Amino acid sequence: MNVYLSVPMIANRSLPRATAMARAIVDAGHTISSPWVLGPIERRGVAAVNIFHRDKEATEASDAIVADVTDPSIGVGMEIMAAYKSGKRIILLAKKGKVTSGMLADMDHKETVEYEREDDVYRLLLRALSH
Repeated sequence: MNVYLSVPMIANRSLPRATAMARAIVDAGHTISSPWVLGPIERRGVAAVNIFHRDKEATEASDAIVADVTDPSIGVGMEIMAAYKSGKRIILLAKKGKVTSGMLADMDHKETVEYEREDDVYRLLLRALSH
Protein backbone atom coordinates (compact mmCIF):
# COMPACT_ATOMS: atom_id res chain seq x y z
CA MET A 1 0.00 0.00 0.00
CA ASN A 2 1.23 3.49 -0.85
CA VAL A 3 0.77 5.68 2.27
CA TYR A 4 0.88 9.47 2.39
CA LEU A 5 2.47 10.58 5.67
CA SER A 6 0.94 13.90 6.71
CA VAL A 7 2.61 15.80 9.55
CA PRO A 8 2.88 19.47 10.57
CA MET A 9 5.88 21.05 8.86
CA ILE A 10 6.11 24.65 10.06
CA ALA A 11 4.29 25.17 13.36
CA ASN A 12 3.94 22.23 15.74
CA ARG A 13 6.51 20.06 13.93
CA SER A 14 7.66 16.92 15.76
CA LEU A 15 10.34 15.21 13.68
CA PRO A 16 10.80 12.37 16.24
CA ARG A 17 7.06 11.57 16.04
CA ALA A 18 7.10 11.79 12.23
CA THR A 19 10.09 9.43 12.14
CA ALA A 20 8.31 6.92 14.39
CA MET A 21 5.23 7.12 12.15
CA ALA A 22 7.36 6.58 9.03
CA ARG A 23 9.09 3.58 10.61
CA ALA A 24 5.70 2.02 11.43
CA ILE A 25 4.49 2.52 7.85
CA VAL A 26 7.61 0.88 6.37
CA ASP A 27 7.75 -1.92 8.96
CA ALA A 28 4.11 -2.76 8.18
CA GLY A 29 5.22 -3.39 4.59
CA HIS A 30 4.04 -0.16 2.99
CA THR A 31 5.70 2.62 1.00
CA ILE A 32 5.77 6.30 2.02
CA SER A 33 4.60 8.52 -0.83
CA SER A 34 5.67 11.77 0.91
CA PRO A 35 9.30 11.23 2.00
CA TRP A 36 9.97 14.99 1.92
CA VAL A 37 8.15 15.41 5.26
CA LEU A 38 11.10 13.74 6.99
CA GLY A 39 13.67 16.16 5.60
CA PRO A 40 14.50 19.79 6.24
CA ILE A 41 11.76 22.38 6.00
CA GLU A 42 11.50 23.58 2.42
CA ARG A 43 12.43 27.18 1.75
CA ARG A 44 10.50 29.26 -0.74
CA GLY A 45 12.54 30.59 -3.62
CA VAL A 46 12.61 31.20 -7.35
CA ALA A 47 12.90 27.49 -8.20
CA ALA A 48 10.58 26.36 -5.40
CA VAL A 49 8.38 23.34 -5.94
CA ASN A 50 4.65 24.02 -5.98
CA ILE A 51 3.90 22.46 -2.60
CA PHE A 52 0.12 22.64 -3.05
CA HIS A 53 0.09 20.66 -6.30
CA ARG A 54 2.77 18.18 -5.20
CA ASP A 55 1.05 17.35 -1.92
CA LYS A 56 -2.48 17.27 -3.35
CA GLU A 57 -1.45 15.00 -6.22
CA ALA A 58 0.59 12.70 -3.95
CA THR A 59 -2.31 12.45 -1.49
CA GLU A 60 -4.78 11.61 -4.23
CA ALA A 61 -2.41 9.05 -5.80
CA SER A 62 -1.86 7.21 -2.50
CA ASP A 63 -3.95 4.35 -1.13
CA ALA A 64 -4.13 5.80 2.37
CA ILE A 65 -3.12 8.73 4.54
CA VAL A 66 -1.65 8.59 8.03
CA ALA A 67 -2.01 12.06 9.55
CA ASP A 68 -0.63 13.45 12.80
CA VAL A 69 -3.46 15.58 14.21
CA THR A 70 -1.97 15.91 17.69
CA ASP A 71 -1.48 19.64 17.12
CA PRO A 72 -3.27 21.91 14.63
CA SER A 73 -1.91 22.24 11.10
CA ILE A 74 -3.75 23.80 8.18
CA GLY A 75 -1.69 21.79 5.68
CA VAL A 76 -2.46 18.47 7.40
CA GLY A 77 -6.16 19.36 7.39
CA MET A 78 -6.04 20.10 3.67
CA GLU A 79 -4.26 16.79 2.96
CA ILE A 80 -6.87 14.90 5.01
CA MET A 81 -9.66 16.57 3.01
CA ALA A 82 -7.95 15.65 -0.29
CA ALA A 83 -7.70 12.04 0.90
CA TYR A 84 -11.31 12.04 2.08
CA LYS A 85 -12.64 13.43 -1.20
CA SER A 86 -10.58 10.81 -3.07
CA GLY A 87 -12.02 7.95 -1.00
CA LYS A 88 -8.71 6.96 0.62
CA ARG A 89 -8.21 5.07 3.88
CA ILE A 90 -7.67 7.68 6.61
CA ILE A 91 -5.78 6.99 9.83
CA LEU A 92 -5.52 9.87 12.30
CA LEU A 93 -2.90 9.88 15.05
CA ALA A 94 -3.75 11.94 18.14
CA LYS A 95 -2.57 12.28 21.71
CA LYS A 96 -5.16 10.93 24.12
CA GLY A 97 -6.98 13.75 25.91
CA LYS A 98 -5.98 16.52 23.47
CA VAL A 99 -8.76 18.37 21.72
CA THR A 100 -8.73 18.03 17.95
CA SER A 101 -10.90 19.65 15.32
CA GLY A 102 -14.64 19.04 15.62
CA MET A 103 -14.66 18.50 11.87
CA LEU A 104 -12.19 15.63 12.23
CA ALA A 105 -14.07 14.22 15.22
CA ASP A 106 -17.31 14.11 13.19
CA MET A 107 -15.70 12.82 9.97
CA ASP A 108 -16.94 9.40 8.93
CA HIS A 109 -14.82 6.60 7.42
CA LYS A 110 -11.71 7.31 9.48
CA GLU A 111 -9.66 5.36 11.96
CA THR A 112 -8.21 7.10 15.00
CA VAL A 113 -5.10 5.89 16.79
CA GLU A 114 -4.68 7.53 20.19
CA TYR A 115 -1.42 7.42 22.11
CA GLU A 116 -0.57 8.44 25.68
CA ARG A 117 3.23 8.53 25.43
CA GLU A 118 5.43 9.34 22.45
CA ASP A 119 7.05 5.90 22.65
CA ASP A 120 3.60 4.31 22.06
CA VAL A 121 3.26 5.89 18.59
CA TYR A 122 5.30 3.30 16.67
CA ARG A 123 3.65 0.23 18.24
CA LEU A 124 0.08 1.49 17.98
CA LEU A 125 0.43 2.71 14.42
CA LEU A 126 2.19 -0.50 13.34
CA ARG A 127 -0.77 -2.47 14.72
CA ALA A 128 -3.28 -0.28 12.84
CA LEU A 129 -1.36 -0.59 9.58
CA SER A 130 -0.87 -4.35 9.84
CA HIS A 131 -4.52 -5.22 9.24
